[in-house]
Amino acid sequence: MPSVLRPLLIVLALLLPSAAAAHQEMLEGSEWGVVGDTETAGRFISFAGQNRVFGFTGCNRFTGTFEQHDEHLTISPLATTKMACMGEGQAREAEFLDVLGKVRGAKVDHTLLLLLDDKGRDLKTLIRRGTPAPAEEQQ
Repeated sequence: MPSVLRPLLIVLALLLPSAAAAHQEMLEGSEWGVVGDTETAGRFISFAGQNRVFGFTGCNRFTGTFEQHDEHLTISPLATTKMACMGEGQAREAEFLDVLGKVRGAKVDHTLLLLLDDKGRDLKTLIRRGTPAPAEEQQ
């Protein structure tokens, strides 16, 4: 019996690094919006090549870098434009930037990105842009 298990374990060991690499590729080249925001004017983050990140806070654009290793994700301090933003828009922008600054992990499901803090707690759930919101009905 042990001779049968050994080839299986070797195959599994070879596949595990591939799964981690695929996880990295899922964020690079993807764009995620805040659930509940409209896609045309909502807050979003885009993970570009060369570990670049950019997006929109609802008032201002931002840019920076990210690092991802398996489920660990960090986003550098972000540079933002300085457009005037008042009231609820200002509060939503501050909340989004605060969340992005606290990100230390992520879990990705094809349409959802769960941002996690350093203790693995949920910070915010984002939806892949171009994906209908759960409450929307297809016609």
